[in-house]
Amino acid sequence: MKRLFILSVVLLMSVWLYGADNVPFNGRVCDVDGFGLKVQIEVKGSDKRTVAGKDGKFGLTDVKADDVLQLRYKKYRHQVNVEGRRSIVIVIADDGSIKQLSESQELIDAGMDYVVRRELPAKGGLLTAEVIAREGFTNLADALRAKAPSLMVESASRVIIRGVNSIGNPAPALIVCDGMEIASLDAVNINDIASVEVQKDGTLYGFRGVGGVISIKTKTGASR
Repeated sequence: MKRLFILSVVLLMSVWLYGADNVPFNGRVCDVDGFGLKVQIEVKGSDKRTVAGKDGKFGLTDVKADDVLQLRYKKYRHQVNVEGRRSIVIVIADDGSIKQLSESQELIDAGMDYVVRRELPAKGGLLTAEVIAREGFTNLADALRAKAPSLMVESASRVIIRGVNSIGNPAPALIVCDGMEIASLDAVNINDIASVEVQKDGTLYGFRGVGGVISIKTKTGASR
């Protein structure tokens, strides 16, 4: 009993310490008229990457003061120095050049609100509807086994994210569909899926996310 209590305390401390390091860095990429742009963003020299949504907003965690953001927008490529900013607004002109860089208190105050697709594994972290259709997968468990080497899919209800540590047996990933927890991958029709993301950091979900999160977006949910 005493040993179990000690293990529980260690687990609590490890989760708290891990979560304490997750400092949000929010941004927005837009054109000169203020309309959001869909841009791929990576932190140079790391596996941290994200995609700005249709409103141009994006989020990452633990971006260092001297980090460099790499942007991919259409055929254009840019590198942006963080330079100690805690948030960033990037305005891209019609010719693809960066017209303005600034920090936004509103984005800083947003906290974790925009940190949705943060730090995805460099390979196999994102499964899209296009990939599902092209490969002809009939269920999500098989699709993840084939396309997400960062996962160990034991069953439709138990998925282990490799590299997420826990005491004793590995904790299964929390499965979320359009923001709601579900019990199994089979609860979602594969033909309704827009994308699937693997999030090693599930601290936003408390203890339920200690094993990471499999975040599913349906075509209906993604269009909201």
